Amino acid sequence: MANPYQSPTKTTQHAQASPYWYVLFYRLYWPAWWIGTALIAGSWFNIVSPTVGWIGFGLAGAASLGAYVLPSLAGVKPEDYVVLDSRLLNSKGEAYSNALERFSNGATLMYDGVAFGFRPDNEIACGVVAQSPNINETEAREIADHAQSVFDTLTASSPEFASSVAGQTFRISIMSGMDANATELFRVVDGSIESRV
Repeated sequence: MANPYQSPTKTTQHAQASPYWYVLFYRLYWPAWWIGTALIAGSWFNIVSPTVGWIGFGLAGAASLGAYVLPSLAGVKPEDYVVLDSRLLNSKGEAYSNALERFSNGATLMYDGVAFGFRPDNEIACGVVAQSPNINETEAREIADHAQSVFDTLTASSPEFASSVAGQTFRISIMSGMDANATELFRVVDGSIESRV
């Protein structure tokens, strides 16, 4: 008998759901914003002409407006999140089914202090918060090991989660906090750790 909660067709298609133009925007957003801001500052100090400063203003403004408008046009709802715990994971009941369905549709999934979410460039991003913004590489490696362990647990225990993330690049981002001003301290991809500060 097939698992009534499993929906592999829907979840495996999610990885390709973001349009190409949104993937391109996602990759260019921060460089465009920083270049635009630098051009604006350059015009204030007469390093570049006022015309170039206005071009920078347009570039930074377009990036900011795009970040506000384009995710909804692409069907991305980054504010949506669901919380899963071991009780729900073991029960495989209706709440579990609803949580995994929302995750497959783009919601961020929280499990054991680790957040998982799809990114448009074929990534499953894992976010975990450090206890302090002043951590070293050894401490970052311990946090990344915990995040990897949680990912492995979900993959082994949930066929729906496993099918959703199949074929995705797994990225761990160790963050300084959970607020809007949080920064990425370290990033781990394929076991390789990189400082981001």
